[in-house]
Formats: sequence, C-alpha cells, structure tokens
Amino acid sequence: MVYNLPDHRAAGCTRGFPVVRGRTSEIRFRVMMVVENGLSERELEILKLVATGASNKEIATRLVISPNTVKVHLRNIFAKIEVVSRTEATLYAMRIGLVNSGSENRTTEYGETSPEGALSLQPNPRIRPLWRYLLIGAALSLIVLLFILAVRPPTNPSAAVTPPVPTPLSRWSFHQALPVSGFGMAVASYEGTVFLFGGQRDGQISGMVSAYQVDNDEWQEKSTKPTPVSDAGAALLGEKIYIPGGLGVDGKPTALLEVYDPRSDRWKQAEPMPIALTGYALASFEGQLYVFGGWDGANYSDRVFVYDLGENAWQERQPMDTPRAYGSAAVLGAKIMLAGGVNQLGRLTDLLAYYPQRESAGEVAWESRAGLLENRDWINLVALAENLYLVGGSFDQEKARLPILRYDENTDQWERLDLPPVAIGAQPGVVAIGNHIHFFGGDIAGTAQSQHLAFQAIYTVLIPAISR
Repeated sequence: MVYNLPDHRAAGCTRGFPVVRGRTSEIRFRVMMVVENGLSERELEILKLVATGASNKEIATRLVISPNTVKVHLRNIFAKIEVVSRTEATLYAMRIGLVNSGSENRTTEYGETSPEGALSLQPNPRIRPLWRYLLIGAALSLIVLLFILAVRPPTNPSAAVTPPVPTPLSRWSFHQALPVSGFGMAVASYEGTVFLFGGQRDGQISGMVSAYQVDNDEWQEKSTKPTPVSDAGAALLGEKIYIPGGLGVDGKPTALLEVYDPRSDRWKQAEPMPIALTGYALASFEGQLYVFGGWDGANYSDRVFVYDLGENAWQERQPMDTPRAYGSAAVLGAKIMLAGGVNQLGRLTDLLAYYPQRESAGEVAWESRAGLLENRDWINLVALAENLYLVGGSFDQEKARLPILRYDENTDQWERLDLPPVAIGAQPGVVAIGNHIHFFGGDIAGTAQSQHLAFQAIYTVLIPAISR
C-alpha cells in the first residue's frame, strides 16, 4: 500500500517476498522476465542495483558508465515493467526474485545464507524472533542511560541549559537553470515535460518555448510561439496546450488563442477570446478553459469566460464580485479556487471557490473562503494532494524570499511553510510534478532570474503488510 503523507517525513520498511530457493530457479526467473518484459542483461543488472538502494551515480561508478546512460536505462526499464518510481521497481525486483528485501547473502530469519539474495523457505532455529531482539536492545539502552546519569558530574542548577536543535532536512533542491532568464512565462506540463512559453526573456517579450525534461534534468528549445506574449496562462486540454491572450510586444493585450501540440511541436490558432486580456487567472476543468478577470488595457475585469474545446467557442459566465488581475486559479475537487490579485484599490487577499456545476444548474456559483495571510499579487497557485500551495508575489528585493502558503480545505485555514533557500520574487513559472512543486525564474527588482528550484510538498512512504 502507498500513502501520501503531506508535510512530514516518515520512516518505512520493505517487505520480503519468499522465492524458490536455488540458483537454477533464479536463472529461470530471470529468463522468464527477459522474455516477458524484454529486459536486457544490462537492464537486469541496473534493476538489481536500484533495488539495493544504489543512486544513479553509484550505479554509474559500479558499471563504469555515465549517469546519463543510467537515466536512459532506468527510463527504458520503467517503461518495460510498467512502473513509475524506484520504489515500484524495487518491489517488482523482489517479486520476481531478483533480490530479497534485505542485503544480499545475508542470514535471514527464514534460513541460512541465501544465494544471490534469494530467501530460503526453511526456518532457521538459531534465529530468535524479532521481539526478543527488541527487548534485549531496549534493556541495554536503559542500562547505558542509567550508567550515564550515575557517572555524570553534578551541574549548576542555575545555569541555563540549551537543548540541541536538530538540523532539519531540506525539502528544497536545485535543478538545471533556465537556458535564458525570464519571468511572466506561461507554464504547462505534458507527459513528464514542462513547457515554458514566452514571457520576459532577456528584457523583452519573447515567443521562446523551453521544454524541461524532469527525468533527465535537461532543457530543449521548441518551436517558437507565433505571437510573443507575456503575462499569459497555459493549460492542457486533451493532449494540446492552450494559451489565450497575454501582453503583446506592442504593450497591449491580445485576444488570440494559440494551441501547441507537444507531440508534433506545431502551432495552430483557435477561436479568439471575446475581448483582449492579459494578467488573467486560468484553469482547465472537464474539457473547458476558464478565464477569470484580467486587464483589458484600460480596466480591471470582473468577467469570466469559458472556452469549450468541442464547440471551439467562448461563453460568458457569472462575473466575480470584485474585478482583479494577476491573481491565480487552480482546480481543487469539483471547483476552481481563485486567490488574490490586484485592482484599482490595491492588493486583494480573498480566496474564492467557483463551482461550474452550480452555474450550469442555475445556482450561485461563487463562495468565499479564508483569506490569505499576506497581501500578495502576481502570485501562483497550484493544487497538490487536496491542498493549495501559493507562492511568489513580490518584486521587492528584501521581500522576495517569501514563504510558501498552504491552504487546507478541511479546516479552511492557511499556514506558512518553508522559506525558499533563495529569493524567488514575482511571476515565476510554477508547476506541480509528482510530489514536487517546480519554480522557474522570477522577477526581483526588475531583474529576470534563471534559477530552477523544486520543493517537495509530499512524502511517499511504503508501508508493508507484515505476515508470518
């Protein structure tokens, strides 16, 4: 069973699966696996090392190959055995008898030393049950503790004692930087690849398209967007990415709807929006695009537009109570959450929930939720594991290193999470991939950034089913 546990680490263990004892049986297992899944001897060797907990670098050193070659092999192995993580690959290797749940050639509770890490089915009477070892260990620990307390010299009771502060394990990691620094990019992901469209690149509005491959930590340049824009959004519908509007090189909003096919690396146009907009909030929900608010070149908008993929047409829906631009939206369950933004009165701190189905039924579609803990505009909102994460929101050099905010719908409350290791600033490209939230670039005091960070929002822990 796999559980997703947000915001804290947990230790797990693995389960051993008995296999038929003997070298001949193991070879039979390997031959069957090669036939069924097409794994080569090299791939079998790498899979076995992965199952022992070896990193890509350690595997590369062991086999005298490059880390990139290891990544390529792992991608092929995962595809052949139909898994998506190293944990699943390890379980697969255990299940087919390639390795056991512990180290190779180790005496186990169920038998003597196993050939090539396979478990014997014969019980070993010399091995005590696990609970006896636990009791012995606890007794020894208690004796050591009592001894330390007995021989420790007396201390001054008036002296202040400062307890040691454990060093927290970082949830942040740095990855391959952007090929060109930027901010205000439209961001979407497809099949493990993140696409950054346009934005401010090297001080000018660009149509540049950068593709980041998560598995390889590498960048590629793709076909340029026909209409360079900044401050636009991108959303995946079907297998294509839709980018409506945005701020053009002439400094004016556009109404164009351009569509990118990540499989063919080609562009086409769809039905334009009813009005030109930039700085809107965008969400994709059940085959439709939802555009909330924005700036039309003269005013902040309170209007809501919906694009239907099947009809290739736009419709207008219930407006917001407050016009806004540069907020952000994310899908959470059966609704779209809309946070923050700015209008003629200043920064907004509200959080709204929009229910498309209620609108279709003729009901009021909007609800208010707990407001933000801080005034932020130019923000990014992402949904992950039934929680919302809000990031970014300041151009100021001194305030650009803002903590991540997390919203728990069950309690209708926000909380502050970790500070990033460096300042991120306003308008970074943000996307959730797996258990991580990736941050690309950003604007700090008018300077485009090229950094790429990832924040681990969720820890996946394997909890075995133990049987005797």
